[in-house]
Order: sequence, then structure tokens, then C-alpha cells
Amino acid sequence: MRNIKTARMNVEAVQVMLASHPLWSQTIPIEPLLADASITALQKGDCVFRQGQRADYWYLVMCGRIDTLRIGIDGEDRILHHALPGQWLAPIVMFMPHRTYPVEARAAEDSTLCRFGRDNLHQTCLDHPQLALCMLALAADVLHQRIDDVDTLASTSAAQRLAAYLLKLANKTGMRVEFPLSQRQLAAKLGIRAETLNRLLADWQKLGYLEGRGRAWRITTPRALETLAGNVACPADGTAQALSAPIP
Repeated sequence: MRNIKTARMNVEAVQVMLASHPLWSQTIPIEPLLADASITALQKGDCVFRQGQRADYWYLVMCGRIDTLRIGIDGEDRILHHALPGQWLAPIVMFMPHRTYPVEARAAEDSTLCRFGRDNLHQTCLDHPQLALCMLALAADVLHQRIDDVDTLASTSAAQRLAAYLLKLANKTGMRVEFPLSQRQLAAKLGIRAETLNRLLADWQKLGYLEGRGRAWRITTPRALETLAGNVACPADGTAQALSAPIP
């Protein structure tokens, strides 16, 4: 991983991406946030920050994909969220009193980030209260998503959640879908056992709902999955802005 002082040619791209956030107000100045900004280039597998590390920076994903992971009490890494281009990474963590990252962030592919400092964010919020309100709105949005996720996990079956997840992927890529996670990681994300996930995929293949293996699948009978999913909303997987998971 290498840090590069923000070049003038990158400033406009950073400004556009910051201002494009749906919670960003036109009255919030961007220039103060760029005072200590730097561009960080990562290769696939590079760590942005580790769970428990001192939280001094937040980020804007300019290209690539950053996965956030939580290390469970069993020692297993569970991917919680995918931060995509134009999304923020860990701005709300900058206001946590313990000042440590609650998860790890890792590059899922070659990526470029713009890094901002915690202290500068605090000062800009003091100077421009509209930015502080933006951060509060972001935290409230993340909390709302987490409440919805908990309700979904508590009130639906494994088959419903998996069907909803497949259909959500299909909405973006068509009937050919590719899991962004391993099946073990996906099972943890959906709150089901890996054995249950494998069994459901195998059963749906036999019934003609799906074709494929591993991470690559084709949905052959979308109506069957729609019936299974019902009105289930799949847990957030990175489509929301900022780090819209336990580490906003």
C-alpha cells in the first residue's frame, strides 16, 4: 500500500464523489476536508485498517472494492459490507469515543482511496454545523438499516433470505450472477449454516431453479425464487452509501 499526496488532477474527482453523497448538502464546503487528504493505492488483499487499531482516518473509495470484516469469537472472519466507488468508509467511526476501528477493512481488488483525517473532520464539523448534521443523518440511516437487517434475520427462513439475495444480485447483473463472497462467507452474512446454504443450492439445482457451481450461477426460474423470497429484503450488502454496516 502506498500513500500519495492528493494531486491536483485528483481533486475534482474527489470533490464530485464527496458532493454526490445523497446526504450531502450544497451548503457544506468541501475544500476544508481536502486540507489533509491523500490518495492511497492498494493491491488486492492489502489491509486498510485492522480491528482494534486506532481510528485516525476515514476514506472515500475512488475505484475498486473494499470489504469490511469482523473477527468473531470463533476466530472466523465474517464479511459485513462491500464499500464501492463513491462510497465512504468509516466516517462515523471518527466520532466513537473509544477511537478504535470495530472491524477490519481489506481491498477485495486493486483499489484507490482518498484518506481524510479525524481531527480535520471534527474541526470542519465545528466550523460548519451542516456537516455535523450530515454525519448525524448518516448514523441514523445506518441504524435504520441495521434494525431492518435484524428484523429480517429474526422473521424469515434461510430459503427466503437466500432467494432474496440471489434476486438482488440478478437485479444488478441479469440472470447470471456471481457471489462476491465464498459460500462460507455468504452463509455467515445471511445468518445460516454453510451446510444449509449448500443444501439449498443443490436442491434448487435439482428443481431447475438454478444452474452453476461455486460462485457462478444462472437463475433459470426467477418466478420460483420470487415466490420463495416473498417480500423479504436482503440484509445490506454494500449498496448503501458510506460504510453502511456496523462501521459507518
